[in-house]
Amino acid sequence: MLLKYKYKLKPHKSQTVIIANWLEMARKQYNYRLAERLNWFEATRTPVNACPLNVSVVPVDQIYQNIPEFRVQTRDGRKKDIFGNPITRKGDKHPNTVNGYVVWETVQLADLARTKKLFPEYKLMHSQVLQDVIQRVQTTMDNFTKPDHKGKTSGRPKFKGRHYYNSFSYPQLSNANIVKNANGRFCINLPKIGLVPFVYNRSIPIGFKVKTGTVIRAADGWYISLTIEDQAVPLRRAEIQPTEDNSKGIDLGLLYYAVTSDGEFIEVPKFFRCSEHRLSKLQARLAKNTNIQRVGKFSKVKYLDCIN
Repeated sequence: MLLKYKYKLKPHKSQTVIIANWLEMARKQYNYRLAERLNWFEATRTPVNACPLNVSVVPVDQIYQNIPEFRVQTRDGRKKDIFGNPITRKGDKHPNTVNGYVVWETVQLADLARTKKLFPEYKLMHSQVLQDVIQRVQTTMDNFTKPDHKGKTSGRPKFKGRHYYNSFSYPQLSNANIVKNANGRFCINLPKIGLVPFVYNRSIPIGFKVKTGTVIRAADGWYISLTIEDQAVPLRRAEIQPTEDNSKGIDLGLLYYAVTSDGEFIEVPKFFRCSEHRLSKLQARLAKNTNIQRVGKFSKVKYLDCIN
């Protein structure tokens, strides 16, 4: 079972500056990577009514000019076979293009090293937070190009302005990231940011483990949304088929608050009518107390004027 708990962050001024800078850097990286995907998507397509039959729309060498043919694995893979040996090993070559389609997620993840060389400020950003930006672009493009189970796709992805990109994620957090500082205040340990105080108003249930954390910018400050999981709790989905026995129709009206399909008439509650007499007495009492305070104030002013 997966749950999400949201907490209010209370970062220090220096931490607020870091979080805000990271969010802006993530937004710029998102827009750049999305532009790469959309440019390639548009370059390999043409209108149906103007489709050339004997030549390509864009030269092939221009389409794949900035994409290496292979990528070399830098370390052993995490997935292992039944004997405990890694399935993929260091030095293995993997193609970046499969059947003419670019494996964009892999290509852009590998290109992050070049981004850090060109823009050193990205070295200060946690690597997994930066990788999550690429995965967001991949999800956005999948929703645009691949239909769901109903055969529908989302609209064309849009570039994010400052007010429309409000979060960045840590894909890997754990319960050990929730600690107390020297003053005994609950903090969450965000890598490369430090211990950020937060309002721990709801404890993590026993058996649940923290999986991911998303730092969110809201109108009233910063929040963090923790995704927690307990695999021992089964996820049950009840599929109830509507029948005459388990279904009921309700009609809202003026004479009666509601009328059900089995002949039940529910009267209008009339909460205000029932409390109208009591409210009139309370209003009179409130007005009387207000007049007494005003008279006392004015009488004091009048007494001071007489003295002067």
